[in-house]
This record gives sequence, C-alpha cells and structure tokens, in this order.
Amino acid sequence: MFTFTETKQYILKQTYTMKQFLLIFCLFCGIISFAFSQKVNIVFIGNSITQGVQLSDPQRNSPPAQTASWLEKQNIGTIAIRNCGVSGKTTVDFLPASNTYFPKVKAAADELTKSDGTLVFSIMLGTNDSAQRGTAKSRLQPQQYFTNMKAIVDELLRLYPNCKVVLNRPIWYSPTTHNSSTYLQEGLDVLKSYFPELKKLEDHYWKTVPGQVFLGDTAAFNYFENNTELFIAENGNSGIFYLHPSPEGARRLGEFWGKAILYAINWQPAFTEYPMPTVAQTPPMSSDSLLGMTAPSLRVYLPDPETATGRMVIALPGGGYQHLAVFHEGYDWAPFFLSKGIAFAVLKYRMPNGNRDIPFADVRAAFAFVRQHAAEWKVDPSNIGIMGSSAGGHLASTFATHATAPESPAFQILLYPVITMDPTFTHAGSRKNLLGDNPSREIADLYSNEKQVTAQTPRAFIIFAADDQIVPPSNGFRYAEALQKNKVALTFLLYPKGGHGFGNRDSFAYKQQFMCELSKWLGSF
Repeated sequence: MFTFTETKQYILKQTYTMKQFLLIFCLFCGIISFAFSQKVNIVFIGNSITQGVQLSDPQRNSPPAQTASWLEKQNIGTIAIRNCGVSGKTTVDFLPASNTYFPKVKAAADELTKSDGTLVFSIMLGTNDSAQRGTAKSRLQPQQYFTNMKAIVDELLRLYPNCKVVLNRPIWYSPTTHNSSTYLQEGLDVLKSYFPELKKLEDHYWKTVPGQVFLGDTAAFNYFENNTELFIAENGNSGIFYLHPSPEGARRLGEFWGKAILYAINWQPAFTEYPMPTVAQTPPMSSDSLLGMTAPSLRVYLPDPETATGRMVIALPGGGYQHLAVFHEGYDWAPFFLSKGIAFAVLKYRMPNGNRDIPFADVRAAFAFVRQHAAEWKVDPSNIGIMGSSAGGHLASTFATHATAPESPAFQILLYPVITMDPTFTHAGSRKNLLGDNPSREIADLYSNEKQVTAQTPRAFIIFAADDQIVPPSNGFRYAEALQKNKVALTFLLYPKGGHGFGNRDSFAYKQQFMCELSKWLGSF
C-alpha cells in the first residue's frame, strides 16, 4: 500500500498513463476520506418525548432516531445511538445516587465505547420536573433542577472523561396539558425558569472542562410553540393538549438536536499555528500533508487566563518517524490540559529522511519559540514539559536526555515510547527511519536513551499496555530502571490490555484510570 507521501508524489509525476493516474488519485482520495471520517456514539437521556411515546414506530421515528438520520446526511462519519428516554421520568430518576435509571445510561455508554468514536450525551430533561403533580411528586424549583442536572453531568464526566455533553432546552407544551400529571400554565412558567440554569451549567463547566459541556438546542421551544401541528393532539382533563411531537415534529426536533450535536463534536479549542524557523523556505502549511511532514509547525492552545497555572506541555505525536498521528496523540489532548490550566502545544516535526538531526532540531526550535513568547503567553519558562507517544516518545526522551539546561524540559510524559535502539527490543521501523539500515554501535547507543539518563534527567510519567506487540514494554522497563538508578522521580503504569497507540482514545479500557493517574501526577509537583 502506498504511503501518503508516496501517493502524493506518484500523482504529481506526469510520466504515468491516465489510467494509472486515475487509479492512484482514487487511492489518494480514499486516504483523505479515511483520515477525516469519524464515528459518533450518542446516548440520549430524556423522558417520553425522547422515548418517542405516541409514535407508531419509535425505533425509526423517535427524535433520537431522527437526529441520527439528520447527522448521517451531513457525511460526518458513522452514527451509533442508544435511546435512554423513559416516559414520565425526571432529573430525580436519572440521578446517579438514586441508582434507578442512571445504570441504563451507563450500560448504553459502556456498550458504545467498546469501539472508537466521540461519545456524546444528549440530554433533554425538565418537562416532568415542571409538573405540579406527577412522577416527581412535587414541582422542582430552578436551583434544585440545576443541582440535579449537575450531579448527572458530573458523573458522566467522571466515568467518561473525554465525552461531550449537550444540554437541550425542553420543548414547549400547551398550557392545557393535563393528563395523569398536571402541567398547565404554571408548569410552563416553571419550565422556562429552568432555561437560565442550563446556561449556568454550561458556564460552570467551561471554566473547568472547556469544550465538553454545551448548551445545546435553544430554538425548538419557540418553534414548537408557533407550530402546534407538529404535535399529536391528545385528549386531557383540560381539553385538547399538545405535549408529544408527531412524526414530522420528531423529525424537526431531531434536526434541532442534530445541529447542536454537530456543533459540539466539531468544536475545537482556539489555537494558533506557528511555522518553525528550521527550514530555509517554509511551504504553506495549508498544503502540507498531515502524514508527510515538510513544513514544521507548532499548534499552540492557551488556557483561560483566570485558570492558567503557568505550566505548558509540548506534545510530539508518534508515527514511526514516517508520519504523524496528530489527532489522538496530539490535538485531542488539548481539552484535557486546558481544563487544568496548562498551556498545550502540538509539534508537527519533520521526518528524518536519512538525517537524524532533523526532528531534534524542530523540537529544540519549538522550546526556544515557546520561551521566546513565555511572557506573552503567561508561561513559566522553567515549567515547560514534553510529551511523546511511540516514536514521538523516543524523540521526547531523546530531548529529555540529550538537551541540557536551560534547554531541557521540566518533565516528560511518555506514552508507549520507543526508548532503545537495541534491535532486540526496539521498534524496527522507527530505528530504520531514524538511523538508517546499518547504524554504528556508537550511534545506536547514543540514541538508546536508557543509556543517556543522568541525575539531571527530568522526572517522568510512563505508560504501557502489557499486550503491546509494536513497541515492547521492555523499552519502558529499561528507561524506568535507568531513571531509578539515577534517583529521578518517575511514575510507571503498566495496564494488562490496550495494545499500541491508544493515546486519547475512548476505546482504551483503562482510560479513566490513566487520566486520573496523570492528573494526580501533574498535581504532585
């Protein structure tokens, strides 16, 4: 199979026939499509409206099903949903502490996270909370509604640290709504009093976990109020009332929810991309491929000034010194660090292409660039760490052991890193791409970073999965042993399963534990 760079070069050659050109062009487009496709896993939490009560075929026509249908038409990737709407239920029923319906939500999310993809919780609760007489027994006041919703969201974020939560406003119901529960105009007024609480929730979480909790749909309430034909007319104790959407109403509501979810999954923290001054002529970054580096650049994310700690992490994605896994080993980490007030940057470094000094030069330039802008970015020049995954972990540990003060990083975070160049334990592809086919013993030892550790090497956080068949965990063991011998502080995590390259993916079974341990480690110094 062609690499991205080989395909690109192949297309540009004009000596090939049109048939060959078209064949490779299709392959090239397939690679691009694969690179940007995604999977979105959505768990819907709600009451009878979410469940699809009164619809003849809720499995196909409920608002969640219609949301999935709308999202699929946006060509964003594969959509998988679970409908946890339960008729008559309130925020009280979904409280984690009540252990009533929250386990249903957890089971749905656990099933979906067995595979990769963005996990989204779409919540619309409040209709039944506003009833004067109903399953909640008494009408919830706005502050209690806020408290209940926060308890639900807190637990979702704890269980699924990388998830996104979309808080949709409940839709309008008629002032005549009075079935087995009593709503009426007073209930409608209380329902509207919940809306500011949802905004307060969004504001609260943007200070602690930016980009994870969103105020979702706010337009459907007025839309349904002005289009009662989108409801199923129901007979009640106060005459005809409108509460549950018709099939067309469910389709419209699905579109409202779909737009809110699309915004949430496409949201990215603000960043600025800076070219690195390590090439004489920098090609336009817009024309530089993600996989075949020619234009080194540093993508910088800065935290809210109110929460900024002065610390920064520069991440080096892996890719065997042949390409860069810039998403799950790079950009996807930004919200995690920003939520802790830590500035974050991802370095798109150049591939060695026979010159082992090239990637190192880009890292050196990135650290110099950050220190040059430290005052502007509110970064402490002495508190800049390095993070690397796989081959990026080798580059990170190389900089950590080869650079000297004041260049060296303050700490290192290494995910399943290549460490040694010993052919018995190394990743053969990384070794070949960095050092060539037959490096001298002297060069191989120089880039076997377990042999370069000193008492001045920065503290380290290292993680591996025991079943990693690509980079043997012995790379980590050797490095940890060298750090220990030199009395360098370290944390070493070895999980039973996870393979190689899990990065920030939700499919990693131990992600929650991993994130908690990394958070504790970052807070320990």
